[in-house]
Amino acid sequence: MAFSLTQTLLASSPEDYTRATTSPFLTSAAAGTTSKSLLSRWLANDRLYIHAYVRGTGRLLSFLTVPDLAPPSSSSPNPDPATRLLDWLVDALVNVRREENFFLETAARYNLSLDLPTTSSTGDHTAPTVPDDQKLQGLRRWESLFGSVAPGPAGQPLPWLEAAVLYWGTEICYLDAWSGVKARLTPRADPSQDADGGALRTQFLHNWTNDEFARFVHRLAAIIDDAVAELVASGGEGVKAQLLERVKPVWRDVLLAEESFWPAESE
Repeated sequence: MAFSLTQTLLASSPEDYTRATTSPFLTSAAAGTTSKSLLSRWLANDRLYIHAYVRGTGRLLSFLTVPDLAPPSSSSPNPDPATRLLDWLVDALVNVRREENFFLETAARYNLSLDLPTTSSTGDHTAPTVPDDQKLQGLRRWESLFGSVAPGPAGQPLPWLEAAVLYWGTEICYLDAWSGVKARLTPRADPSQDADGGALRTQFLHNWTNDEFARFVHRLAAIIDDAVAELVASGGEGVKAQLLERVKPVWRDVLLAEESFWPAESE
C-alpha cells in the first residue's frame, strides 16, 4: 500500500485533533442553543479568515511552478501534482468568494452581524480596521499562518508541500468539525425555535458538510499523497522521514489554530 502523508498526519496526534474539531461552541450548535450574538461573532471572525485565506493563496500561487511543456494530450489522465494543485487553488478561490457572499445573504436573512468592532478612521481615505484584540486567537493564528506561506527548504522537492498541508489541514478540520455537529444534531420540528433562529440547522450546516465540499477536501489530500508517495517509492524510508519532518510543524500549527478558533460566550 502506498504511503499516505495525510493519513499519517491525522493519526499522529489524535487527542490534538479531537480538541481541534470539538468544542462547547460546536456542542451548542448541535443542540440548537448557539445564540445569535455568539454565532455572529464567530461568522465575523470566519469572514476575516476567508480574507487571510485568499491572501495566502496568492502567496502560494506566486511560487507554484507548473511545467513549461504541454502534456502529451489535453485529456492526459494524470497531470503533474503542481498542475492539479493549481486547479484546486483556482476552485478554492471561487469557493471562498461564494462562501463570503453566502455569509452576507444568510446573515441578512437571520439578522446576524458580520462586523467586529473597528478602530476609528483617521482620514477620509482610511478604511476602518479590526484591531487584533477584537479577533479570536484562532483568527490571529490563521492570519499569521496564511501570511507566512512560502516555499519549503531550498533545493528540496515539492516546494509547495508545506503550504498544501496548511490548506488541507484547515479544510479537513472544518469538514470533520461540522460533520460531527451534523451527526449529533438535536431533532427539532421547528428550526426557527433554535437560539439562532435556525441559521445553522437550515443553512450553514449543509454548506459545510455536503458531498461536494467533502470531495473538494479529499481531492487536495490525494494531490499531496500522490506526489509524496511517488517520491517515497523512488527514495525510500529516508525520503519519507524527511518529508514528514517538514510538515509536522505545519500540522501542529494547524491544530493549535483550529482549537483556538471556536469561540466561547465570554469572548
